[in-house]
Amino acid sequence: MAFASSRHTVKRFDAEIHQLVDLVLEMGRAVELQVSRAVTVFRTGDIEAAQEVIAGDQAVNRWDMEIDRNCVRLLSRRQPMSTDLRMVMALNKAVNDLERIGDEAKAIAERTLSIYARGVRPQEAISLEMERLALIADQRVQQALDSFARLDAEQAWALAQTDESDGVFEDIMRSLSTYALDGELPIGTVIDIALALKALQRVAERARNLAEYVIYIVEGQDIRHSNVVL
Repeated sequence: MAFASSRHTVKRFDAEIHQLVDLVLEMGRAVELQVSRAVTVFRTGDIEAAQEVIAGDQAVNRWDMEIDRNCVRLLSRRQPMSTDLRMVMALNKAVNDLERIGDEAKAIAERTLSIYARGVRPQEAISLEMERLALIADQRVQQALDSFARLDAEQAWALAQTDESDGVFEDIMRSLSTYALDGELPIGTVIDIALALKALQRVAERARNLAEYVIYIVEGQDIRHSNVVL
């Protein structure tokens, strides 16, 4: 993905902005992979792989801290204005959401360890539903990162105005409740599965946030707390 931006008179500023964006996109790809691995672990019950996902959160946190320092340094040294200022502020916010996506991947892996520690394996139907929700979340994160790389406000608007993950999550939770009522799964396991599913839904919600930041950069509109479809 190639970052699109206008050129500045000070070429060094251009280079610093591009470096910052590249770091954010690299972090985005890393957390996207973390989520994918966590979902695979949920299906397979691979304890070692789950522990690797949990340990991988440390690298995500390091990205968070490095990019935050770069944003502060860029603001203090260059004192950007207008679109450039919005860009740096939005990148700083985006990193926070990406770090939270990494946390959600870690949470899925932790819930998986808890489930399999009881000697219980989730039904195949639950794993398939998990992957269904994961596909939606992954596509949304990919689209959000792509819109960030190209500063594509049109794509960002399309992403911000739709979220099919809510309906899918509700459908899965209704199915999951039947396993609890029928006694097919221990209550503790049902809770762990529900928490893992909720973590995945939050990934999709974070992707919407990323799209909103693109709109803020390009159009100057802050729609984060608006329920109005413009």
